[in-house]
Formats: sequence, C-alpha cells, structure tokens
Amino acid sequence: MSFDSFQQVFALSLYSNLVNGQKGIEDDLQRALQYALAQELPKFGNWSTVWGPTVWKFKPADENTGPDNSWFVGYNPSLAYADGSIHPTYVVAIAGTPLRSNYAWFQENLAVNRVADFNAWVASGFGNPPEVTMPKDIVPSTPYTSIGTVNALHTLLTKHAPLGSGSAGITLLDFLVNLDRSNSPRVVFTGSSLGAALASTLALSLVLAGVVPASSALTYLTAGPSPGNRIFADLFASTFPAQRFPGSEAGGYQVWNLNIVNSLDIVPQAWCVIKSLSPEQNLGNIPGIYGPPPLPLIQGITLLLKIFAFSSGVIYIPLQSHILDGVPPASPPATLAEFLDVAFVQQHIGFYVALLRVSLPTLTQFESFGLVKKTEAEHRYEYPIIGNLEYAVEHPEDTQRAIDDQKNTPDAEAVGGL
Repeated sequence: MSFDSFQQVFALSLYSNLVNGQKGIEDDLQRALQYALAQELPKFGNWSTVWGPTVWKFKPADENTGPDNSWFVGYNPSLAYADGSIHPTYVVAIAGTPLRSNYAWFQENLAVNRVADFNAWVASGFGNPPEVTMPKDIVPSTPYTSIGTVNALHTLLTKHAPLGSGSAGITLLDFLVNLDRSNSPRVVFTGSSLGAALASTLALSLVLAGVVPASSALTYLTAGPSPGNRIFADLFASTFPAQRFPGSEAGGYQVWNLNIVNSLDIVPQAWCVIKSLSPEQNLGNIPGIYGPPPLPLIQGITLLLKIFAFSSGVIYIPLQSHILDGVPPASPPATLAEFLDVAFVQQHIGFYVALLRVSLPTLTQFESFGLVKKTEAEHRYEYPIIGNLEYAVEHPEDTQRAIDDQKNTPDAEAVGGL
C-alpha cells in the first residue's frame, strides 16, 4: 500500500507514541523507541530518524510509569505533496504527554488553570521555563497559552538527544537553528491529542522566533484540545493559513494547518467554556454529545473542567479546525464506563485511525527492553478529559465529593451562567 504525504506525516505523529503504552525506566523506554522507529518508519516511505527519538521522564528511574514526553524528527529527502511538488521534508513528531504516576483528581487540569504570556516566552529565547501570569495580570490583547503546554515545549526544545540517537548531544532547538536550508526543505510539525496542542504551539513559537521560516513550515494536527486564548488562535491562523486539497471537502484528511476534529470526540471540546464563542467545540457539548439524557456524573465532571479552565483568567478558543462528522453509537451510553468506552476507543482513537488508514503496529519486542505493558486504565489516564473520566470510573465517591465541593464557588456560578 502506498501512502500520500498526509498519511505519512500522520504515521510519524502516531508512531511517536509507540512506547506510551509501556512502563519502564527512561533508558529502557528510550532504547525501545529507537528500535521500534528504525523498524517501522521505512514501511511508510523513505524516512529516517535524524534527531532523537528522545524519551523524557520527570522521574527517570521510576519503572512503574511510562514516558512523560516522546518526540523525534524524521526526514524524507523527497516527499511528494498534494500540489504535485516534491520537497526534502523534516517532520517534528510529538507524542501526547502522559500523566505522572501519582494521579490526583485535578492533576491533568492544573495545566490549564494557569497561563503564560506566549510572546514574552518566545522573546526570552526558550532557555528558561515560562513564568505564570496570574488572572489579575491578564492583558486582553496578549496571546496566552496554558502553562502546562509551554512548560512541555521548554522540555522539548532544551533536552539533548540521547547517546545513540540521531544528532546525539544536540537540542531540538539547535538542530532546527542549524538546518541546511540550501535545498529549501519543508518542516512539518505534527501530533495528536495533547501532542497536537504541543505541535501547534511549538510551530508557532519557532516561526515567530525566526528559527523556521514561515514559508517552509506546516502543521498536521489531529484531535487537539485548545492550547490558548482567542489572540493565540488568531495568531496561529494568520501565521499558518489553512490549506485544503481535493478530498477534504468530502470528509477527507487532506489539509494542512487545521486541527482535524471528529465532531463526536470529547478531547477537542476542551477548553472553551463559552458556547456562543465556539458552538462546535466547547466543554458544554460533552454531557449530551452521544445523545440524551446526559449522565449526571458527566455533567458534574464537565462543571469541574469548566471551573479549572475559567480560573486561568482567559477564555480558551480552539485553533482553526477541520471538523468531520463522527458516527454516533447505536444507543446513548447508560453508564460512565460505557461513555468512556465510546469516547476513547471509538471516537478518540478509532475515528482517526480509520480516517487516515494508518494504525499502530503490534510489537512484541518491548519485553526484551525490560518494559511492562500498561493496563488499559493506566493508558487512558494520558488523555485530556478521558483521564478525568477514567478517574471518575475508579473513584466515583471522590469525584462526587469534588463536584459537590465546587458547586457553590464563585467560579462555578460564573461558568454556570455563561
């Protein structure tokens, strides 16, 4: 089977997640990802790994967790594009960011209840972690992104590629600064889910900083949550104009610089809290997304998500999107566990795999690297919104207590009236 340029880039995006379903120390995860990419990427075309792959763990010696970030740069000397042109192409592929092992109810959302001044961080040169902007200091005309997103970018740009990987000892930032541009290469930034939020923000950061020329940069994003406010989304749109090609108008995937969204995927509904500002993508769509009646616990969890997003001091707005119609379940989920199965397996994973006709391979070699496969529940914790639902399935009483504690707070009253 031959794959077009969009499918090949999506394959690299997907394959950046190859070890996300495994647990082990950082070094073992690193070796396993290097091996897997070397075996699998050539199946999609003339691809090689020229920087990384790199696996980073907050606790590198913890054998009971998976990677916190995984990313790499793939290279194809002659990728054929939909417009008929052929370009040497570098693809910066970023996996989603799994959660830490000691999960707390609000851990995932702590990344969105505070923001960073995006322009200030870009102007700082990326060397230092971003600073939090408190709600009282928000300037309406400034682009802001969630602090969790920009913290992750600091890691992506400043960690050196490990020994034995492509461009070992070099940071991703230095690698991209020193690219040979004599043959006018294209640079594509790609990721899915949390990886899409990171890829879009990284692309915009590097173009605005002059590291990558805007004329040579593209993004290919799937299922991403909103990384920033309206000013940020508008800045992304003006820097990366949407490109659509034949096939996309009929529900296809042939687009650049748009977040490809399944209308029934709950992850891209995060993190807007005002329906009138984003009718098709907002947290309020989640409770009834698979049909009435909405489950009370889903309504409560959605309220908590709104409170955390609202407490940032900004209103998150989705990036420009290519929204495709999802296929609803035969009947509405009757329990939280059923809702989670539909949301995760069918709508957040299965939809995009079926759309692009690219899926993760079944690899049996991971045990030889000292890795242990995560449970399905552990794997689900990695995803925005879905991780919250998984926690609620396992801890219904704690979840209800958290909902009750927040119902009468000022932020709850504010988002309830939006």
